[in-house]
Amino acid sequence: MSRFRGLVLVAVLVIASVVVLAISEVSVLGFTRGGDSPLGLTLGLDLEGGTHLVYNVIPPDGGEPTREDMEGVRNIIEKRVNEFGVSEASVQLLGGGVDSIPDRVLVQIPGQSGAAITANFGADTVTPETLEGFFHNELGRPDAKVKQNENGSLVIEFDEIQGEVLDADGNVIIPSDADAWREAVIAEYPVALQVGYVLSDITPPVIGDDTESDAIPSEDIETLPTLEEVEAAFASVGRSDADIDEVSGAEGLFAILMYGLDITSTDEDGNPVLGEDQRILQALRELGNVQFTSSQGTLTQWILGGGVQEAKNLIGKTAQLEFRYRECGDILPPSEDIPWPPDGLTEPEWGAERCTNPAYFTESATTVLASDLDDAFPDISGGGIPRPIVTLVFNDDGADAFFEWTDRVARQNDRLAIYLDGEELVAPSAQAGISGGRAIIEGGSFTTEGVRTIAIQLRSGALPVGLELIQERNVDAVLGRDSLEKSLIAGGIGMILLLIFMIAYYKVPGVIASIALIAYTIMLLGIFKMIPVTLTLSGAAAVILSLGFAVDANVLIAERTKEELRSGRSLLAAITAGFERAWPSIRDGNMSTIIVAVVLFWFGDRFSTSVMQGFALTLAIGVLLSMFTAFFASRLLLRLIAQTRLGDRPDLFVPVRDQRDTSDSASGGNS
Repeated sequence: MSRFRGLVLVAVLVIASVVVLAISEVSVLGFTRGGDSPLGLTLGLDLEGGTHLVYNVIPPDGGEPTREDMEGVRNIIEKRVNEFGVSEASVQLLGGGVDSIPDRVLVQIPGQSGAAITANFGADTVTPETLEGFFHNELGRPDAKVKQNENGSLVIEFDEIQGEVLDADGNVIIPSDADAWREAVIAEYPVALQVGYVLSDITPPVIGDDTESDAIPSEDIETLPTLEEVEAAFASVGRSDADIDEVSGAEGLFAILMYGLDITSTDEDGNPVLGEDQRILQALRELGNVQFTSSQGTLTQWILGGGVQEAKNLIGKTAQLEFRYRECGDILPPSEDIPWPPDGLTEPEWGAERCTNPAYFTESATTVLASDLDDAFPDISGGGIPRPIVTLVFNDDGADAFFEWTDRVARQNDRLAIYLDGEELVAPSAQAGISGGRAIIEGGSFTTEGVRTIAIQLRSGALPVGLELIQERNVDAVLGRDSLEKSLIAGGIGMILLLIFMIAYYKVPGVIASIALIAYTIMLLGIFKMIPVTLTLSGAAAVILSLGFAVDANVLIAERTKEELRSGRSLLAAITAGFERAWPSIRDGNMSTIIVAVVLFWFGDRFSTSVMQGFALTLAIGVLLSMFTAFFASRLLLRLIAQTRLGDRPDLFVPVRDQRDTSDSASGGNS
C-alpha cells in the first residue's frame, strides 16, 4: 500500500506541474506567477533581454560621494529590485579607478517591458470600452488595453511608450507619447461643471413700508451673480476659455464646459499650493453664496507607470517619509474685534479651508521618524469605495511618538500631514490618539501598482544620495530569440537521444529511468515557475547538470540490481538490495553537490554576484528533486513491475552487454 501512496504522490505532483506550465499566468493565494515567456518561466537578462539604466550620483551637500554612500546606494537598489520581483538584476558601481570613488550606478533589469497609464475621471463618466476605442481608433494604438481598478480608476496598458526627445540643450523637441495622449484625452473628454447660487437669509424691505427701522439699505441686499460676473471669475484665474451658460428655468444655476483641470496640490519644491479647482471655487465664492458645485469628466489622475517606468520610479526615488504637524487656522476668532471667519468666508467654508489652504495653516516637524518604521506593505482600504493604501508599522519608539502627535492633533483639531520625498500624500485628522504603532497613508494619485512601489521603497530605506538618470537603453538577449529557440531544439533532441539510449541499453530499468526523467523535468520546470526561479545561461547549465545527476541515480540503481542478480537473488530481492546499496552513493554524491551549491550561494550573496547565486539555487533545487524522483519514482516503479509477468524475465532488467553473464549466473544458481 505504501508503494502506491508514493506513486500517487509523484503522479499528483506531475499533473499539478503540467497544469501550472499549461496556464501562462497562475494566481494562487494572491500570488501571480508566469507571463508571456515560454511556459510562463521567468527568464534572465541574457535569455530575455531587458533594460540598461545608468544613474549619476548627486550627494545632498553638493560634494563628492563617499564609499559608504556608494555601497549604501548599491545595497538599497539591489534590495528594492529584488522585492519588486526582479531576480538576477545586475547592480554595479561605475567610474573611479583604483584609488578613486565610483560616482555612477549601472542597473540592468531583465524582463521589464511594456508600460501603463493610470487615469481617473470625475464621477466615473468614461468607461473602459470607450477609452480603449478612443486609443484604438483616434490615437492609432491597437495594442492599448484598458481595465478598471477597484477604486474606479482606469489602467491603459501598452507594449511600449515613446519617451520625450531632447535636443543638445535639453529642450523638448518631441513630447513623450504619454504627454501627447494626455492632451488628446483632455480634448476628447471635456470637464462639465455646474455651479448653483442661492440668496442668503437677508430679508428685503416690504415695498410701501415706511418703517425705517426695519428697512435694509439697498446696497446690502444680496443678488444672484450675472453671467458676465461668472465669466469674469473664470477669467481671473486664467480660464477665459471656459464656455459658460445660464441654465434656463433655474435662476442662479450655471453650466460650464472646459477642457482640462489642473488639480496639482504641490509646487515643484513640494510645497502645498491651491489646485486650479480650488482657485476656481474661491473665485466663484467671491460672487455670492455658492450652494453647490458638481463636476463630471474631470481628468483628475494621469500617471505613467508599469514595466520599466515603475522600475525607474522604484530605483530613483529617495523614499524620504516625513510627518509634519499641521497647525490649522483658529476655529474661534483670536479676539472679539476681528471679523471671523476671515476673508468673508462662511463658517462651513472656513471649516474646509482652515486645514487645506496653505494661506491659513502652518507646519512644523514632529518626532515621528522614518527610521522608526518597522514595516510597510500595500493594502486596500475597507469600507466605501476600495482604494489603494500603504499600511505602516512602527517600532516601540515610533508607536509612542505617533500616539503623542495624533493625540495632540485630536485635542487641537489639527492635522498630521504625511509627505513622501517632499510631496504631500495625506493630511488626516484624528478623533483620539492612535496607539498600537499602525497607520495608513493614502493619496489621490495612488495606484495598485504604485502603493507596492512605495511600500518597497519605505522598507528598503531612503537612499543616502540623489540619483539622476543619465542613460537608458534596451539590452538584447545574449543568445537572441533565434539562437534561444535553436538551443531549445538542440536540447530536446539531446533529451530524446538520451532516452533512446537508456531504453535500448538498460531495457526495463531504462524505461523506468526515462519515465522518472520526464517526470523530473516537468516537476522541475513547475517549481521554477512557482517559486519563481529566474533562468539564465548559468541556470540552464545547472539544469543540465542536475539532469545528469537524475540519470546517474537511475544508472546506479540499474547496475547494483544487475550485480544482485548475478549473485543469484530473485528479481524482487535484487531490486530491493540494489537500491539499498546504491542509495548511500546517490545520497552522498548529491549531498556533496548541495553543499557546494550552498557555498556558492553564500559567496554570491556576500559579493553581490547574482549570476553565481542563480546557478547555485538552480543546481540545489535540481539535485534535491533528483533524489526525490529516484527514491519515490524509480525504486517504486521497478518494484511494481517486478511483480508483474515481466518479473519472470530477469534478462529484461540487465544491460545488453551483461546479458550472458546474468543468464549463466541464473542457470548456475538454479542447478
